[in-house]
Amino acid sequence: AVAFVFAVKQPLADLLRTHHAAAPAALRAVDTWVDQMGMYALDAFQRSREQIIARQQRELLELSTPVISLWEGVLALPLIGTLDSVRAQVVMESLLDRIAATHVHTAIIDITGVPTVDTMVAQHLMKTIAAARLMGADCILSGIRPQIAQTIVHLGVNLAGVVTKATLADAFLHATGTAAD
Repeated sequence: AVAFVFAVKQPLADLLRTHHAAAPAALRAVDTWVDQMGMYALDAFQRSREQIIARQQRELLELSTPVISLWEGVLALPLIGTLDSVRAQVVMESLLDRIAATHVHTAIIDITGVPTVDTMVAQHLMKTIAAARLMGADCILSGIRPQIAQTIVHLGVNLAGVVTKATLADAFLHATGTAAD
């Protein structure tokens, strides 16, 4: 649309010069008007693209935080990739929405696919666990690799009262009550 508007500019000016012997002021006015129309079309195109990008980002965030029903009363939230503030908020909202909708008693948050845990990520995880508890669901934090465990200890994150398991399989066993605790 933008290219079309600007493509009309020269032929329109030529037409005015040839058939109407337009004064320079009229040609400038038409030139300005076509430029404004082109800028309007460009602005509308850009806004449309930004809306599409924002929608796609929201959809990707939702897809990147799947809350999976394992069996009655138990959900799993496998996290993969880097957690930033926005994604951590989506994680919390997704989990809490599913807890409210399904009345589960246990939620497994698996961080096997999270490459690093820093203070912010640890705080978000603890806030998510606390919020889930307020809604009546216990959380199991699984997928804690040795380097993540060291980082959590060095950060001084208090995991007292949080069930932690090294693997997702161990968390499944604990959730079913078949683990040798």
